[in-house]
Amino acid sequence: MKIDVTKIDGYESMSAEEKLKALEEFEVDVPEPDYTGYVKKEVFDKTASELAEKKKELRDKLSTDEAEKLKEKEERDKLQADYEKLLHETAVAKNKSNLLALGYDEKLADETAEAMANGDLDKVMANQKKHLESFEKKIRAEALKDTPKPTGDGGSATMTLDSLRKMSSSERLAFSQQHPEEYRELYNQENSNGGK
Repeated sequence: MKIDVTKIDGYESMSAEEKLKALEEFEVDVPEPDYTGYVKKEVFDKTASELAEKKKELRDKLSTDEAEKLKEKEERDKLQADYEKLLHETAVAKNKSNLLALGYDEKLADETAEAMANGDLDKVMANQKKHLESFEKKIRAEALKDTPKPTGDGGSATMTLDSLRKMSSSERLAFSQQHPEEYRELYNQENSNGGK
């Protein structure tokens, strides 16, 4: 509270001790407090209690609504994850089918199809290189298998009609079992020549 010193006569000309004494003796008019706008404690407590109860009800309701929304979101997220997994598996299966049709072996087709679905281009290219190397080896092996082997006398291992005629019946039987296509060709050739 601030004291108005202009109401003390001669305050300006007083010494410090006189000013202190004058201030101690000065009576301040304090007005009576006006409680007209205040609420009684019992009414305030009752209202506060009702308000707290309403807040609790609202919080419980919000918690229930939020729990339902959270549950719906979790279900939606699970469905989305399942959908994405299904799309991924479908893409992998389709890619694998196409790769098997191109001659990839099963394991390499699995790896490459997965890499394609994941967008791993480096892995796809590395597996493509492996497939081409394997395919080239296979072609070379087949080509070597079909190439006649040279004989020690400088001739060819290819059977001729004359060589077939010179064989004994047991050798002809063995040759026909080991080389059925070649035997058929020679047999048909012999029949078309009239057995000459």
